Amino acid sequence: MQTMKSDSKSKKSGKGAAAAVIVPVAVTPETQGQTSAETAATQDSGAEVQASVAPTVPVQQEEPLVQLLDLNKIVNSTYNPRKDFREETLLELSESIRQSGVLQPICVRPKDEGFEIVYGERRYWAAAMAGLKYIPALVRELTDAEAEDAAITENLQREDVKPREEAAAYNKAIQSGRHTIESLVGKFGKSEAYIRSRLKLCGLIDALAEQLDKEEISVGVATEIAKYPAEVQQQVFDEHFAEGCYSSWKNARVKEIARRLYERYMTKLESYNFDKTECLSCQHNTANQVLFRDECSGGCAGCQNRECMIRKNEEFLVQKALKLLKDDPRTTLATTGDTPVAVLEALGKEGYHVEELEYHISYYDEAPQMPDTPQAENYVSETDFAEAQERYEARMARFAEQTQQLEFDVSEGRVRKYAVIRSLDIEFRYEELDDEEREVTVDDGQGGHTVHVTVVPPSPLEGLLQQDRRNREICYEHITTDMKRVFLDVKVANKPLQKEEQQMFYYAVMQRVMSDSKLRQCGFRPKEGSYLTDREQFAAAGRITAKQQAALVRAYLVDYFRSAAPDFRCTDETLLTGMMCRFADMNFTEQSQKVQQEYLKVYERRKARLQEQIDALQAKAEAEEKVASMQETPDFEPEELPDLVPDEMPDAEPSPEPLIIPLDPDIEPDTRMPEEMKTAA
Repeated sequence: MQTMKSDSKSKKSGKGAAAAVIVPVAVTPETQGQTSAETAATQDSGAEVQASVAPTVPVQQEEPLVQLLDLNKIVNSTYNPRKDFREETLLELSESIRQSGVLQPICVRPKDEGFEIVYGERRYWAAAMAGLKYIPALVRELTDAEAEDAAITENLQREDVKPREEAAAYNKAIQSGRHTIESLVGKFGKSEAYIRSRLKLCGLIDALAEQLDKEEISVGVATEIAKYPAEVQQQVFDEHFAEGCYSSWKNARVKEIARRLYERYMTKLESYNFDKTECLSCQHNTANQVLFRDECSGGCAGCQNRECMIRKNEEFLVQKALKLLKDDPRTTLATTGDTPVAVLEALGKEGYHVEELEYHISYYDEAPQMPDTPQAENYVSETDFAEAQERYEARMARFAEQTQQLEFDVSEGRVRKYAVIRSLDIEFRYEELDDEEREVTVDDGQGGHTVHVTVVPPSPLEGLLQQDRRNREICYEHITTDMKRVFLDVKVANKPLQKEEQQMFYYAVMQRVMSDSKLRQCGFRPKEGSYLTDREQFAAAGRITAKQQAALVRAYLVDYFRSAAPDFRCTDETLLTGMMCRFADMNFTEQSQKVQQEYLKVYERRKARLQEQIDALQAKAEAEEKVASMQETPDFEPEELPDLVPDEMPDAEPSPEPLIIPLDPDIEPDTRMPEEMKTAA
């Protein structure tokens, strides 16, 4: 039977504590009620039976003897590598025990008032199913570490141990810190590749692990799939191993499956452009692994540490983008949507703007391609080679002319140069900018008429300045929007008003709700117009206390800023935005500073980056202007002009009279005191 075979193998190998000190005891239901003397006799008879099964092993006196222990005083352990005890095999073993008894004792160690199983748990459960009350056991004093090692060793030596149980045992031994892969190789006589392949099974997804346990797939197939991340395993299972899948791999050979997996899912290092010096000796490089020895026989190499590979690629893209921008500040960083998000975030955090292209990358032009130099060995005769040289020189001349023209157009703003950040590298693309026609209304005193105006694209320098202005607007647009949110939740204070707050308040009132009648109440009276006032409001305003007035003014200002401050095209010079920020600083300092500092930091970073490009372009223009001025030489001597005597001096134009704009006679301030105030006086 299966258990008897494994027990026999353990004794033949001579490994483990149980094989060294076995005192055979065949415990059956008939021997459950024996006395100590009867038990000893049973042990003697059992020794004779056992002697016919295995060779005699010398018993060391210092080792403990086998004892009959009450099953109720034994508990199972948590470190047994074997977890799956199939019911049919347990039933088979229990029937064998019912007929022949327990031929090999289990191993236990004292725990509390009973005993804990070190190994032999399967025999323990089968004995319980057979109705036994006692079971032969080898009692040993073991620490947790010694007990765990003994359990792993004994169970891994059995023939019926499952691959995933074996993998769990190796993994637990390594995680304990007492073993390495090298020590396990020496302990169990397995190769390093074998142990590593078993350890990979610990990462097998549940669906494939279940198929392996049911022997629907072989351990070789499972090992090959387990080399890849969980998301790849799931995709492989869904497409090739699930019930009713379109293309099943269940009947494919292991080597064929390994080849398919490697070609489709392994990330090839040669696809990336970052520096791979560290990768040459990295343990995640499949070229350095025994598990991928067959797949990498052709010199290929893949990376199993996807996080590291992605990080290196992102750092490469960011550094290359910054270098390209430094080398040519006319360059515009761009993306077509396939740029890694982390790259965009890293550049944005440093203040760099990455523009999203409107069209697919194929819509934009590439730079002129330099022709290949002809090689003499590729031509039959010297004449053919000479003709190829002439064609090459002509193409080189065209290439130089096209390159020079492209550089000129980029400098003049006729062509925009893009550095398009792709997923693995950066490509240059160019877009020709056409003159833009706009409709402009011209006031001719008769209602105006519309004309078409041609707008020339801005130069790279002007484009950067425009971008800086727009970034400034964006900064204060965000400040304005978020400041309005601050005003939604603030509590108005009743402390004394400051002079600036009063100025803000009266300006806000005039702009927001002041009609002609209300302006009249405040002493502003147009020369013409109806005389309409609200006396009750005027009288109430004259009777409020200082605290009421302060609270009223601030509440009104909060309401005013929430609705009147612009959300777009505003800067620190925008009056309403500046007033709002100043008012918030005086009353809600913490919230105000938090909002302003957040966006000002972003703006300052962007401004610094744009300034670098602006300075570079200005320096380049000054250098070119200096070279041009040095090359210019006058072709003639300037003619000296005769000195003019006073009578020959040209008549100077008379200085213009200062322009005086008189006050509008139709509007004059009303300085009269209202009748109510006269009466009160």
